[in-house]
Amino acid sequence: MSSLIQVFAKAPLAGRVKTRIAKTLGETAALNLHKLLCDHIIQVAQTSQADEVEIWTTEPNAYFDVFAAPVWIQQGRELGTRMSFSLRHGLSRFDRVLIIGGDAYSLTPDYLNQALSALQETDVVLGPAEDGGYVLVGATQTWPVLFQKVPWGTADVMGATLDIMLANGIGFHLLPEQWDIDTLDDLRKHAPDLLQQLEDTIN
Repeated sequence: MSSLIQVFAKAPLAGRVKTRIAKTLGETAALNLHKLLCDHIIQVAQTSQADEVEIWTTEPNAYFDVFAAPVWIQQGRELGTRMSFSLRHGLSRFDRVLIIGGDAYSLTPDYLNQALSALQETDVVLGPAEDGGYVLVGATQTWPVLFQKVPWGTADVMGATLDIMLANGIGFHLLPEQWDIDTLDDLRKHAPDLLQQLEDTIN
């Protein structure tokens, strides 16, 4: 079964990435953090067993040229629409598709391989995040309902998604809980190494 990983990552533009962290550390540090996270997660994806890795970003940006990976532009106004579109796009070419967040610093190649393996046995795989969302979603067929009426950006994302799958008879597998980097507290708790790298750019 062929496999694809799609990395969702905003274009690295000052003032438009890691805005919650920018309020404390400044826009330059937030931008540098965003790039460090993208560098890491794309490398992790490319080290996994996936047959191909793609970058799905918000608008064209030369920053992504260095990764030797196809770059696509996200389509849709809200996250659910964008994910549904990219998943459908990927599944037209591959048997298994994973979507991962560009700020999911906790992901490892082994974790991604576990997700790909799970899709050999079930319809959907999810990697729960400790903040109530998820860091990874994968599928073997399109499920538009999976991304509809989900309160994106809240602590209820995972719960709402589970309700949708149960209500629609979608088979799924849950991986161990992970974390991502959205706030300064996340950075201090989970990735002090990144905070150290940012010290020179803090305003």
